[in-house]
Order: sequence, then C-alpha cells, then structure tokens
Amino acid sequence: MNVSSSIDERSIDFNIPAQPLATALDEYAVLSGRPAVFRSALVAGRTSSAVQGRYPAEIGLRLLLRGTGLLSDEVGGGKLDAFVLKSAGENAPVATVPVPSAIDDLMAYDGLVQAHIWEAFCEDPRTTPGSFRALLRFGVDASGRIQRARLLGSSGDKGRDAALLEILHRIDVDQAPPQGMPQPLTMLVLPRGQIAGQSCARSH
Repeated sequence: MNVSSSIDERSIDFNIPAQPLATALDEYAVLSGRPAVFRSALVAGRTSSAVQGRYPAEIGLRLLLRGTGLLSDEVGGGKLDAFVLKSAGENAPVATVPVPSAIDDLMAYDGLVQAHIWEAFCEDPRTTPGSFRALLRFGVDASGRIQRARLLGSSGDKGRDAALLEILHRIDVDQAPPQGMPQPLTMLVLPRGQIAGQSCARSH
C-alpha cells in the first residue's frame, strides 16, 4: 500500500457515530484492521462514543470505548493485530447492562456456538486447531445456522482459510439466538500452548 510521506501512517480518519457498541466495533475493525474479540453478553446494551477526526488506531479505540465501562487488551503476534475487551470493573454503567438472566442466556449461547465450531474444526484434518491462529466473524440466523462467515486476517495458509469458511457455513447450532443478541459474533482460535484452553479429543 502506497502512503504519502506527508501523512502519518499510524493515523486513521474516523467518522464513527455513537451507536450500539457491537456495530461500532465492527466499523472500527474495518477502518483500522484491528478486530475485537468479545462475548456478546459483554457488549449487549452498551453504546459507543462517537469518534470524529484523525487519530492513531489506539487513541481511536479509547475514544470509542469512553463511557462503556470496558477496556481493551492487545492480542499480538502472528499475522493478526486484534484486541480483546474486558470490563473496567466498578465503572461499568449499570443502566445499560442486561439483567442477569439475559446475560446468562447470551453467555450460554456463546458457549454453545463455540462448542459446535470447535467440534467441526476438530473433525477435519485441514482445520484441526493447535498449529495456527485465526480470527473468525460470523452471524447466526433465526434457525441457528451460521451465515456471513469471514476471516479477519489469514490463518497463514490459503487452503486452510478456505476450509475454515467452508466448515463454518455448514454449521447448524440447532437453536435460535437469544432475542437481542448483538451480532456479528467473533471467535479467536489460538495455537496450542499460547493460552490455556481445550484441545481436540483426537488428533488427525
């Protein structure tokens, strides 16, 4: 990509209005190339702050998250420059957070979707987790089928990238998403040993 020497390569022209946080984060990812990893329950009911003007990507994200009660942590390494969201603690705005039962429903559904995806990846030798990292973004329709799946950055192998998307589009969760669940969803697959987590029950 050719960039004029008179322009700060690390700055981005932001024009993101205040809106549901999940939507704002998706717009931020498109502009900055830095996608977010978060559970639906964490962003449900939260509204972003508007970001207008030219800022470095990190500053733009901080401005976006003002007043949401959330902070970001970097997930560096590999070909992906992503970040995860976490609660800022007591500063989280109580009025915009769903009631506990709604949060439980969202978290349970997140876990159900991830379990289906993980099982499907483990069953195919082309996509068996453990040796690569991939950041996936997708929606789930009213029948529980995954749709609009895409990779936010390559896993490092074009054949595997195609296989990941092929498998995602075949997955049926067999359960409709909870009402009001923020979409799209994001799932991060990391190499074995990078973080504690599950492994496939069998190797291929």
